[in-house]
Amino acid sequence: MAKKIVPILIICAVFGIVAFLISGLEGKATTNPGEEAIDFELKDVKGNIYKLSDFNGQTVVLNFFATWCQPCIDEAPELEAFAQEYKDAQLLIIAKGESKKRMEKYISETNSKLLYLLDTKEEVAKKYGVIGQPDTIIINKEGVIVERFTGPTKKTDLITLIEEKASL
Repeated sequence: MAKKIVPILIICAVFGIVAFLISGLEGKATTNPGEEAIDFELKDVKGNIYKLSDFNGQTVVLNFFATWCQPCIDEAPELEAFAQEYKDAQLLIIAKGESKKRMEKYISETNSKLLYLLDTKEEVAKKYGVIGQPDTIIINKEGVIVERFTGPTKKTDLITLIEEKASL
């Protein structure tokens, strides 16, 4: 009888922990489509300060990125092409947990032209409830999140999403 109760208790404990973690992620800090984007202030690798509110009235794409994240690296050429070709949205790459030195090395090695904002302490990632990466958030001109997804994207898919959801 005791042998049957132990597995049941373990399963209940695991479900309880999972439920606790999920409920913790549903707090005010998580931002989902239909919610207003949370303003933030971050520096780029040159020390220039940027606020999300600097881009009021523009469609903004936030992409949470890490240099050690292979899907992030794989999607980088698509984001470069997007930024070069699509001028109706501002792309901000949020370098999650990255140091200035590491990002300077990455930018130099890849010859990237994107705007990388340093979220070294992951404060913005926490405000937005970002756990993994790449995580992409599309914000319309009114400052409302219209789309959010995790995983790599392609230039054409990103343009389609912006034109379908942010251009309303």
